Amino acid sequence: MHLRKVRDQVTGRFGASFAEVGYQDLWQRSRVVVAVAASDLQVLDETLDKVRAYLDSQDWIMTSSTVEVVDVDA
Repeated sequence: MHLRKVRDQVTGRFGASFAEVGYQDLWQRSRVVVAVAASDLQVLDETLDKVRAYLDSQDWIMTSSTVEVVDVDA
């Protein structure tokens, strides 16, 4: 239930993609991937900061997060 709400908020409010990629057999823990595409690095950073702030404001403990930026023109 919690993940569905979070997925809806992340995709609707921030225009990001959301996928649960680990611990599907546990209800106490989850691993998710959030993907954001942007044509400008500043917009990307701002969006990721907003997503992270939203996730940090929820009723759980986020134990880790990693950001990876991929430039498709490189």
